[in-house]
Amino acid sequence: MSRRPALDGLRAIAVLAVMAFHTSPAAHGGFLGVDVFFVISGYLITALLLREWDRTGRIDLRSFYLRRALRLLPPLLFMLVVSLPVVLTLARDQFTLNPVVALASVLFYVANWANVWVNGGTGIWTHTWSLSIEEQFYLIWPVLLIAVLARRRKAPAAALAVLVGVVVVARWISAGNSESTLWLYYATTSHCDGLLLGALLAVLLQRREGLAGTRVRSEVVAWAGVLGLAALFATSRIEPSVTYQWRLPLAALFSALVVHHLVTQKDGPMVSLLSVRPLVVIGTLSYGLYLYHFPVFMTVQNRGFSHLVQHLLELSLTVALTVFSWFLVEKPALRLKDRLPAPTPALVVPAPAGGVAGPVT
Repeated sequence: MSRRPALDGLRAIAVLAVMAFHTSPAAHGGFLGVDVFFVISGYLITALLLREWDRTGRIDLRSFYLRRALRLLPPLLFMLVVSLPVVLTLARDQFTLNPVVALASVLFYVANWANVWVNGGTGIWTHTWSLSIEEQFYLIWPVLLIAVLARRRKAPAAALAVLVGVVVVARWISAGNSESTLWLYYATTSHCDGLLLGALLAVLLQRREGLAGTRVRSEVVAWAGVLGLAALFATSRIEPSVTYQWRLPLAALFSALVVHHLVTQKDGPMVSLLSVRPLVVIGTLSYGLYLYHFPVFMTVQNRGFSHLVQHLLELSLTVALTVFSWFLVEKPALRLKDRLPAPTPALVVPAPAGGVAGPVT
């Protein structure tokens, strides 16, 4: 699957929105950038898995998990090492959990559940809740997908659509009967609809069901998605129950409309706009920017700096750590990932005769 620069542009907008949310009250809807990331991740992971199954008739789980580990773990470990001295000194009072327990929850990708358990439990590592949900999805979803594909030729579009609906409806009901939003926001079971919707998009594109259309129609629908996201970013706040009842699922739906266009069209106004070099660079570095910005922001804030100095320190330190990590941590790990051997029969689960019909876009 070739890299789509426009998807990096969309990642850039998502990570910039999240960063703005964590430093400026004016960006009160920026938290929805995480849901944009969820849809992108759900689509890409599912499309890669389906493409491997379609191409080889099998999915190499060991290779999949090793590649995910090489992509995600080295920067995460570096972030923890760099921030640990701050945790033990300047930011110790930001943790409501023992820092050792918080560290373990991050390392084992259960930080979201730690924050369900104790509000603010992971302190300056609170942002890793979203990484935990994604990693839990990466761990469980390939196994479930293989189990379904081993029994039938098509990926489970209908079941995925029902599951998305169940998550949305359950969160809607819970939001109307709960004063606490911790479970609604941090729990995997109540905040996985974006990942599932992205996976559903990949399945439908692979099966070519109900997603065909002209470039002009796709462009119009995608711009409707962009306008919808912009409206949500401008008007949403994280506290009200309506955020969990309909704003989160709408953000995921609008994101899916945009992602569909970006992965099915190679040109056009939106593709060109999101493929401009600055956005692509920011999108390429988005994982690092997300990892490092929150510990930096939480450490710099409330230190008595003027707003200008605070923002300059936040951005300069975050960018410096991100660039350092990219060249000295992430790129070497990515080169190692690219050297991994191709799947071998001893490590894979075979597909039934015929495989899955149709190529992945």
